[in-house]
Amino acid sequence: MEFEEAVRLRRSCRKYKDGQISEEDLQKILNAGQLAPIAGADYSMSHITVVQDKPFLKEIDEACEITTPNGKKIRPLYDAPTIIVLSVTGPSRDNIEYSNVGCAIENMMLEATNLGLGSVYLWGWLHKLRKHPELIARFNLPEGYSIISAMAVGYAAGPAALHEPKERIAVDRM
Repeated sequence: MEFEEAVRLRRSCRKYKDGQISEEDLQKILNAGQLAPIAGADYSMSHITVVQDKPFLKEIDEACEITTPNGKKIRPLYDAPTIIVLSVTGPSRDNIEYSNVGCAIENMMLEATNLGLGSVYLWGWLHKLRKHPELIARFNLPEGYSIISAMAVGYAAGPAALHEPKERIAVDRM
C-alpha cells in the first residue's frame, strides 16, 4: 500500500470481527511504534503493553463503559481483540510525553491500516479506568509509569473507504 492510500484509508474503527490478529502483524505494528519520533530520543520514559486476554479486555470494557448524553451505552474498547496501551513516567515539565505517545500511536495506526486492519485511538475511557486501581495493577506497568493513551486493533467488521483530501483544520499561510 502506498503511504497516501494508508493515510486516506485510516479511520476510527469501532466494530471488529471475531478473531485475533496475527503475531506477525502485531510485531509490525509494534515496530512502527518503535520508529516514532520521541523527544530527545529518550525512549526510557515510554512503555508499551499489549493486552489480548479476552476476559481481561471484557472486564476493562465493562468497568469503563461510557454513557453518552443521550443515554447510549458505549463499550470503550469496542470489543477489539487487541489493545495497545502506552504508559509513561512523568509528567514532565512540558508534558512532552503526550506528543511522544501520539506519534507512536499514529505510526501504529497507519501500519495497522497498511496491513488491512482496523484501529481506533482510545482516550475517553481512561478517566474511568483510573477509578479502578485493581485493573490498572493488572497491566503490570513498570514502577513509576501511568497509562496515558491506547489504541485498539483488529479486523474491521466493514470495509474502509478512502477519505477525500480536504481542509478540515483551518490553515493559515504566511
